Amino acid sequence: MEYNIMDLLEGKTSHRFSIMNNWGSGGSITLNHGLDAASPRLHATAAASADGATDTPSNASGTNKSRKRPGDALYAEETYRLRSDDHLDVEHTKVEHKEARCCNTKYGRAMKHLLPYRPQQKNKTLLPSNSAGLFNYISVTWVTGLMWKAYKKGLHPSDLWTLQHEDGSEVNSERLERLWVDEIYNAEKAKRKPEFWRAVWRSMRTRVIVSMIISLTQNVLQFLGPSIMLKTVLDYINEPEVDHQYASLIVLAIGVINLCRGSAFNAMFVVGTHTATRVTGAVQAMMYKKVLKLKTGGERLSAQIVNFSNNDMERLFEACISCVFITAMPVIFTMSVAYCVYILGPWSLLGQGIYILFYPIMGAIAKAQSSIRVETVKVTDKRVTLMSEILNSMRLIKMYSWEDSFAKKISGIRKEELKKHRIGALLQAVSSTVTPSISILATIITFLGYTLSGYPLKSSEAFTIFSVFNAMQFTVGVLPFTVRSIAEAKVSLNRIQKLLELPEHQKSMGGLLNNNLALQIKNASFAWEVHNIDIKGRGGPARTPSKASRDKKKTDDAQKNSAVNGTAPLTNGHVITEQANGTNNPSKEENTDLVKNIETLFNISFSVERGKLIGVCGSIGAGKSSLLSAVCGDMKIQSGSVQVNGRLALVTQQAWIYNDTFRENILVGQSYNPERYKMTLQVCSLESDIELLADGEMTEIGERGINLSGGQKQRVNLGRAVYSDRDIYLLDDPLSAVDTKVAKHIFNTCIKGTLRDKTVILVTHATHFLEKCDEIILLQKGKIVERGTHAELIARKGEYFDMVGFDSTHDADKAEEEKKADALISEDSDTKEDVKGPMMNGKLITEESRETGSVSSKVYLTFIKASGGWCITNIILFAIIIFTLTRMFNAVWLQHWLDQGDGMAAERRENVTAYNLTLSDEDIKGEITQNPMLWMYQLVYGLSFVLLLITGIIKGIGVTFRVLAGASKLHHAMFISILRAPMSFFDTTPTGRILNRFSRDLDELDVRVPFFLEFLLQGILFIIGQIILVCFIYVWFILPLLLVAVLFVAVDIFLNAGLREMKRLDNTLKSPVTQHIGSSISGLSVIRTFDKERLFINRMYSKLDDHSAALLVFRLSNRWFTFRMDFMATCVTLAVTIICVFTKGLVSTALAGLALSTVTGVCVSIPFLMRMKSEFQSRITSVERIIEYAYELPSEAPREIPSSQPPADWPSKGNIELKDVKLRYRPDLPLVLHGINASIKDGEKIGIIGRTGAGKSSLISTLLRMCELDSGSVTIDGVDISTIGLHTLRCCISVIPQDPVLFQGSIRYNLDPFEEHSDDAVWQALERSHLKGFVQHQEHGLLSKVEAAGENFSVGERQLICLTRALLRNSKILLLDEATASVDVETDHLIQATIREAFAKNTVLTIAHRLNTVANYDRVMVLDKGKVHEFDTPETLMGTEGSVFREMMQAMGVSTVEQMQALN
Repeated sequence: MEYNIMDLLEGKTSHRFSIMNNWGSGGSITLNHGLDAASPRLHATAAASADGATDTPSNASGTNKSRKRPGDALYAEETYRLRSDDHLDVEHTKVEHKEARCCNTKYGRAMKHLLPYRPQQKNKTLLPSNSAGLFNYISVTWVTGLMWKAYKKGLHPSDLWTLQHEDGSEVNSERLERLWVDEIYNAEKAKRKPEFWRAVWRSMRTRVIVSMIISLTQNVLQFLGPSIMLKTVLDYINEPEVDHQYASLIVLAIGVINLCRGSAFNAMFVVGTHTATRVTGAVQAMMYKKVLKLKTGGERLSAQIVNFSNNDMERLFEACISCVFITAMPVIFTMSVAYCVYILGPWSLLGQGIYILFYPIMGAIAKAQSSIRVETVKVTDKRVTLMSEILNSMRLIKMYSWEDSFAKKISGIRKEELKKHRIGALLQAVSSTVTPSISILATIITFLGYTLSGYPLKSSEAFTIFSVFNAMQFTVGVLPFTVRSIAEAKVSLNRIQKLLELPEHQKSMGGLLNNNLALQIKNASFAWEVHNIDIKGRGGPARTPSKASRDKKKTDDAQKNSAVNGTAPLTNGHVITEQANGTNNPSKEENTDLVKNIETLFNISFSVERGKLIGVCGSIGAGKSSLLSAVCGDMKIQSGSVQVNGRLALVTQQAWIYNDTFRENILVGQSYNPERYKMTLQVCSLESDIELLADGEMTEIGERGINLSGGQKQRVNLGRAVYSDRDIYLLDDPLSAVDTKVAKHIFNTCIKGTLRDKTVILVTHATHFLEKCDEIILLQKGKIVERGTHAELIARKGEYFDMVGFDSTHDADKAEEEKKADALISEDSDTKEDVKGPMMNGKLITEESRETGSVSSKVYLTFIKASGGWCITNIILFAIIIFTLTRMFNAVWLQHWLDQGDGMAAERRENVTAYNLTLSDEDIKGEITQNPMLWMYQLVYGLSFVLLLITGIIKGIGVTFRVLAGASKLHHAMFISILRAPMSFFDTTPTGRILNRFSRDLDELDVRVPFFLEFLLQGILFIIGQIILVCFIYVWFILPLLLVAVLFVAVDIFLNAGLREMKRLDNTLKSPVTQHIGSSISGLSVIRTFDKERLFINRMYSKLDDHSAALLVFRLSNRWFTFRMDFMATCVTLAVTIICVFTKGLVSTALAGLALSTVTGVCVSIPFLMRMKSEFQSRITSVERIIEYAYELPSEAPREIPSSQPPADWPSKGNIELKDVKLRYRPDLPLVLHGINASIKDGEKIGIIGRTGAGKSSLISTLLRMCELDSGSVTIDGVDISTIGLHTLRCCISVIPQDPVLFQGSIRYNLDPFEEHSDDAVWQALERSHLKGFVQHQEHGLLSKVEAAGENFSVGERQLICLTRALLRNSKILLLDEATASVDVETDHLIQATIREAFAKNTVLTIAHRLNTVANYDRVMVLDKGKVHEFDTPETLMGTEGSVFREMMQAMGVSTVEQMQALN
């Protein structure tokens, strides 16, 4: 929409602005200046289209289509961006002025980093890095205060800075989206497949090039030290003359070179870290936005996205930082070849040839590692998906006591995963051995060839070459790591590309020609799309956007995806046809590997007038929920068209509740209107619920509404729709989860009252509601079989007539009874109910625990024990020590060989003394080729390499395999600990937090920890050994070494604590991201239908930026630490150099060369080694988090108690005694059951009714010991259930839960996971549950696939499968918790008949809202406020005046005992 700018800017009528609602951002205001006030010239593009640039939308859009590239602009613009917390009304609009920039100011802000000093920024909450001067930026000094605070007090998320705008996920994701569209456009022109990695590369290309330039500078400086400067020092030592001035210049040059090298190295990493933060934030935000555009979500997709966000982002981050090392090897190699040929001549090419041969070897290893990684990721995805499914269904798993079955399944997947990891570990062991050995082999080959050819080898030349090859070792060493990082990142981006290529849910703007119609569907058939994001999926040509959609995307951010922009226009009606079915390509060509279509609805045709109430009914699996999904645009339209004229509101059959306050679950980001909010609570019967919440409407609701009853969740779900004030309401059976009185109240006051002027499509099985609808649609097998008013359909005596025949609640005098019922409902409107698991102070979800200070020694000891104990650890350490000594021996032997010369050195020294001669050190030793023992020196020198390889392979395999063994043991312990945790733990712990342990933290332990540990152990031991060696050569070196060591230990022990604290914050702040992804995917249809994409994307931006800030500071604090370590290493190098040049003559040139080359190598390696050390210490926090869940979680009672095992046939009768049963969900919460007393005889059928939240499900929980009693007892057949094992108890009770849950696998697995029954028994159970025909029609019968959470089955079908489970178990006690709430009346009657027949001699306890379900039970228990209010036969209760049971019966039109008995 457009306004005159005077509405905002002081009446300047010459400007106009438009508010562009881009659902990926907070919106913006753009001021278009056709004329420049200073110099009246039109922008070139504007001038070309000046005639068309009017204020009309049509002309504006026509102008926009002239853009050819995403970067083209129509006008010189000033952009004002609306932040996410701004309002769209004029009074509250805040504007942030973005100056117009030209090409020469594009990098102006970044170039300011070249200023040596910059004043502190005014806003202290923003990350200081982007406003730091050159020295501050390179040395990361701005983080010192935070590091000190981390050491003194520990850190809290509130201590972190906020990301600067340019590092945020919002701006970078929008840019990456434009580049991805541009890549698709370019690929289409070039007739190739688009590749997402190209877009990612373009997004970071400039910054990577800058990093590479810095890297090249660092490479040159790195080469100068061990080559030219070392040769200069050794030549000076070799000559007998003393020149202190020359020596001082040498020392000064070495100091400056090392300081500059360290600074360049740190600057390269700082730039790379910012780049990686931007890229990973952008990719995650882009993935999330894509997920919100998908037609369907599901558990499998959720687990895959979580895996992308956790594991793949880590690899992408590493690749962004390390990719600059690709340029290091060619530069160092070229300089090394030139200098070595200059020193030794062509023979030096032998060593360089070894390095050339090393490339294909390491390339092959890297390729193999990449392939293994691809395979491993697939298995990890599978495990994480199953783990997500288990966590979301933990209550059911415990009810059925199926822990062993899932433990076996997870164990099998984990074994497969470990096989892949072991292959990767073996390759890693080879790589970690070959990498440090290559410089030694190159030196050996060069010197052996040189000496065997008869050339004399001098000490200065030998140790210069030796030092150059050692310097190359660092570059070569990081090459496999770099190649592997890039390869793994490319694999990850390819997987993410498959997600980005999935078809989208897309609404095209448009309305109906007939404004009286709210909805019209013409001859439409619909299919569900099943996504398959699999790395091996090849597929056909990638789907690319049509030209129109490309042009639309390229115009401006605000015009992208206008149909799903999160801000509903006045009428957001849409027209979907076969040609605009939500895919990116109007053609029918499709990647069938990525998407599978399952046809569900066929030839649907109907229209709905505005303000009408349409009832939809049909048997289970008929397609009722699918019909609503089709209207929402969530299904793919195969043929025909759908036209929607108005804004939609959706109430799903399974309520979607997310972790936020009670009020926010209703408002969902809308502004708070007290009157409308109060009205919503009243019509949805929620007022009394709020009164019982600890903090009222501001009480925190747990993930998936864990602390609300089923009815409460559904009423909150309905309240959200009512408050939204939309045009068309799609209600998917919302009344089945509440009792009859509440259902009547909601129908009359909400659906027929508040929504009377709205268009409502109501799915229900209740015929007494259907008859009050304006029109009824009956579905069967995905087709509309009947349509008309209730009276018309009854008169036809078709299928609707038959269905109504099963519902005997109709009566001739029903009108009078309804009046009475309404009066009863009105009187009881203030009835209070208990909340399931109420909270103290309104807080439910616990904060994630974070250790402070250094990682406890207990963690290391536990890890060592899990990895094989001290014996195995000592053997591995011994192998590493042998490997280290062998590496050192090689250099020491070379020095010894050179010092022996031709064997005549002793005689020459006597002559020098006797005749007062002046000879250089080389003249005294002579030529080594003249030594008679030359062959022995050469043989030992060559064999040292063979020993190095053998010990290296043993060491590598030992470390990696034992760490993997430890990881496997810890994973098993953690998984068992999670299975054994009480339900209170899952009530207060978000699934994302637990899943983080099984995905990100376990990935760290499987992949990162072995790599870092091996590198660290061999690196530290090697450096310690080399320093000791230098101390033996120069005793005076001990003094500066001690000084530096004290500083080193101080920094390492005291301030290195900041790294651990940062990593803990990184881990902690990742969990909300994971949780938000899972919650959003589960509520995908609701978010999209209510146009809340922008709200949830902004929340994702916030959570991503919080985590990115923690990750960025953690990585940069790593650089803070490493930079200071590098400075200390420079001090050590200077100390040795000073000792060498000012004490020359005390040791031989060979010993001086050994000392200098050793120290130079140490100083080059220390920064990288310290980075590995701090990385390892920070990543060991993942082990700490795993150990916390493995050994420190609370546990349920034992599964088996042999000493109190009941008889084998227990329970043989099914008697149940409840004595003064009191229950609270957690010790700090109030009671939910207040002294329940009841005696239930064997074989009795007990109906349990009561208002939603009265304690019905809590009573079921006591029988299964889901929560331990606060007091009282429950006995079954004389056995106190608190004295026996949980497995013993739960195996003997069958339960059909309120929320039917299926698991990924086959139908047979879901019915009989332990394979205890024959196929005949399974088919018999299916026949009795009326599912046999349905299963027989499946393609693979019992082995037909069940998707995660049973997404390919309707809710009713899932409930019938749960019934079949119970029939198979045939336990003496059967518990049904709203088991038939989602099935049609006919099926409900059949099920009840099956229960009466199959469980005739069993004790049955049924929670029901459909009173006809329990009307013929032996007794009915009425619960209220956690107490037994009534407990008698239905007939007695029906005849008792004032009985709650009687009032509820009257609410559904039943007033006599005879009418009640006729219900079944």
